[in-house]
Amino acid sequence: MKKNFIILLVLINPLINCFSQNDNRWMIDTEKSFIEYQAKHLLHQWKGINKNIKGVFFLKDKDSKIAVAANIADFDSGISNRDSNSLRVLDAFKYPQVKFYSDQILITEEKIALSGELDFHGIKINKKFEAEYSVNKDSIEIEGNFSIVLTDFDIKLPSLMLVKMDDIANISYKLIFQMM
Repeated sequence: MKKNFIILLVLINPLINCFSQNDNRWMIDTEKSFIEYQAKHLLHQWKGINKNIKGVFFLKDKDSKIAVAANIADFDSGISNRDSNSLRVLDAFKYPQVKFYSDQILITEEKIALSGELDFHGIKINKKFEAEYSVNKDSIEIEGNFSIVLTDFDIKLPSLMLVKMDDIANISYKLIFQMM
């Protein structure tokens, strides 16, 4: 009988852990979240926005994790020709997503520091940045911005009138997570 009880505890423990983790799992609200890029060329500048982001945030004292992914094809600059050229330049069929993962997270009252891996165009780069952070009754909001150097990701910069676009793209985002 004692042996059966121990076996039962061993079998039930993963289920208990699974349910307790769900209390700390937050999923991105795709209706309210976005990622936006801004890029420029000598002659003009533009931006594109993606409102179809996927992601999860596991909030646990010193063991928090966040993962966010966005399809390259879902970025909309408002000009379909520019968007189709972006798909070609970014090899979107070969590298369809941009992803960020972090398990090194430091949260203070109004700030969150994230140190993790940005995976873009098949290249993974460690990225550190700080963002604004707020917790409401039923949501967590993370909002901030950072820059990337496009050639760091082996992206061949397109040119217009023999002038290449700027090598830096500015990224801004607002991620709203709802408790699951």
